[in-house]
Amino acid sequence: MSRSRLQEPFLREVASTFRATQTRIVRSIAEAPSEAASIVDDELRGLYHALFVMFDGGTALADEGLVSIVDEDGEPFDRFLHEVCFAHWPKADS
Repeated sequence: MSRSRLQEPFLREVASTFRATQTRIVRSIAEAPSEAASIVDDELRGLYHALFVMFDGGTALADEGLVSIVDEDGEPFDRFLHEVCFAHWPKADS
């Protein structure tokens, strides 16, 4: 088990975020089944963004400490990934 005091709160927050997304998808598709593709795309886009917000210190987890992404060479990722992440999100089919 990790010695990091943040591992458990981080995993709880990630799980909670995924569960909330799942709940919204199920509810929204039940209410508007013909919009399923759009609903899933919108929710996955929000989930994608939310994960980077967590790493960037934009959630309650930051009150306990910050989680960093560091590559194998010890180089840290930027702290504003949630601001640049959509440059890598697939464009919707037009």
